[in-house]
Amino acid sequence: MKVSYLWLKEYLPDALPNQEELQDLITFHAFEIEGSQNVGDDTIINIDVLPNRSSDCLSHRGVAREISAIVGKKLIKDPLQKKLSSVQVANNLIISIENKKQCSRYSTMVIEGVAVGPSPLWLKSRLEALGQRSINNIVDATNYVMFNLGQPLHAFDAQKLKKKNGKWHIAVRNSHEGEAITALDGAHYTLPEDTIVITDAVEDTLLGIGGIKGGKQAEVTKDTRDIIIEAAHFDPVAIRKTSKELKLRTDASLRFENRPSSHLTVFALEEVKELIVSIAGGTYKGSTDTYPTPESPIDVSVTVAEINSLLGVTMTEKDVTAILKRLDFTYTNRRDNFTVTAPFERSDLHIKEDLIEEVGRLYGYKKIQSQSLEPLKEKPKVNKSFYYSERVRRALVEMGFSEVYTYTLFDAGEVELANPLSTDKCALRISLERGLKESIKQNEKNAPFLGLDVINIFEIGTVFTVKGEKLQLGVATLPLNGKDKSSQQHETFEMIKRALSGALGNNDISGTEHDGVFLFDFDELIKPLEEKDVYESIPRPQNKVIYKSLSPYPFALRDIAVWTQAGAKEDEVISHIVGEAGDLFANYFLFDKFEKEGKVSYAFHLVFQSRERTLTDDDIGAVMERITKALNKQKGWEVR
Repeated sequence: MKVSYLWLKEYLPDALPNQEELQDLITFHAFEIEGSQNVGDDTIINIDVLPNRSSDCLSHRGVAREISAIVGKKLIKDPLQKKLSSVQVANNLIISIENKKQCSRYSTMVIEGVAVGPSPLWLKSRLEALGQRSINNIVDATNYVMFNLGQPLHAFDAQKLKKKNGKWHIAVRNSHEGEAITALDGAHYTLPEDTIVITDAVEDTLLGIGGIKGGKQAEVTKDTRDIIIEAAHFDPVAIRKTSKELKLRTDASLRFENRPSSHLTVFALEEVKELIVSIAGGTYKGSTDTYPTPESPIDVSVTVAEINSLLGVTMTEKDVTAILKRLDFTYTNRRDNFTVTAPFERSDLHIKEDLIEEVGRLYGYKKIQSQSLEPLKEKPKVNKSFYYSERVRRALVEMGFSEVYTYTLFDAGEVELANPLSTDKCALRISLERGLKESIKQNEKNAPFLGLDVINIFEIGTVFTVKGEKLQLGVATLPLNGKDKSSQQHETFEMIKRALSGALGNNDISGTEHDGVFLFDFDELIKPLEEKDVYESIPRPQNKVIYKSLSPYPFALRDIAVWTQAGAKEDEVISHIVGEAGDLFANYFLFDKFEKEGKVSYAFHLVFQSRERTLTDDDIGAVMERITKALNKQKGWEVR
């Protein structure tokens, strides 16, 4: 959510902290700041509003209200606390809603005699600072109110709607199979069946895709004189589904997907009426408000003891009262038991934990002191699977194997997910084999960089079948030395079984072998073994372990062989090579060494890699030329 600092300042002219302080306050009490940038004399702050607060904080008023609670200062104006003017009913407009679950409220307003034209500079600048293109004063006014209050609005050219018996009739219904619409941007959309659509019911023509985008049919242009403005409340699930199917995401759909309060519609219409009349003229002719089942406020109860217990603090009744007042929550307090009614726009508060979170973040997480956990009343039992898996890990690591963790989700399996993240991650794995094979393939690509002549990996993980979960041990090996791969893998399999027998004290070790992957039912391996009362101590590395990140760019290999005088050491040769290659030198491996006629020949695989870019042949050629010259300069040395 992009917010304008100057826009926020209209709500808190004397209480708004400077931009740097403001970003810190928001970060530590409300939301993460993703960045900021100067636009003209304004600063645009990009706030990562999380889903639980998107119902009220995808708006400048919502963010300003958050800041006022954090700094403890009242807003100098609040459009949602304004007393609404008396409503004049638009007798020439009929509204009908087919599916009241998908459209729970539909409010409209008629303004006649507007003059459509360019927006005033202040309005145009405000929208453009947020990355919004200025259209005309009517459309810009609806967008301005949306960014201000979080309620999407849409304006129709009333003269382009048909009348029957002197009345317009707007209907909200579900689309029919094959229905299509040309949107305001000129794009043509064939609508999925049951999409929420807004129609001119007199001729049953489509006016817009409900909650997402308006249509060309009733577009506001420079010739428009009379307008009908809608402010509705749509089902968030239906809006998100349609938006995803049409691949059409808009500022309006984003807000509707996050369930803004249905009470917002009339406040937004009041704001847009005042703005349009002031910048485009016209006369207000009346409103309609179809609201079959009004939202009821939700009361949430919490005690001071529950707040302190969950947060780990020692707040008093006075502390909690002060915070609830800053949040502008209505409450009653009876013997430290607070019953709280949040403002209607805060539709995220349903349970006491929601309320405790509000109190905690306003109190300040920095004030919460760390505390030691109470001693355990009884010693926890040793987990048998964990105990023996640690023994197996140590045994395999001592054999030169590395442990890997592979994906649990795949595109097929016996146990499927009800709500998969994607089509290729819709089922739980039934075996470790596939993950290990994919890991072998990835490691094979980097084997030259690491100087490996064999890849040895293992994993201990849970697999899932219709019969239930079980623990499986998977071991994979891939020789890279060109010898008989199959026989080497079988030999490794036998070595692994002997190692497992020694680690588990179990001579009955059986598993399956397939294409270099060995699988063992770990639960069955340890089933006959005894329970343990204490874990074995795990040896710690004696030397300092240093980790460094890998470069995202590919490595390059080159070979070099050099004759040296007798007595020259491998390290001496490499030091000259590293000196010339500099930061591009990544690794080396000696693959040949022999002596002849008083000289020693060293042959190396050299590995080069940049942390900034992909190396070209010219880059490597220049480095090899420098290395060759440097080695040839040494007395009695010669690159061959």
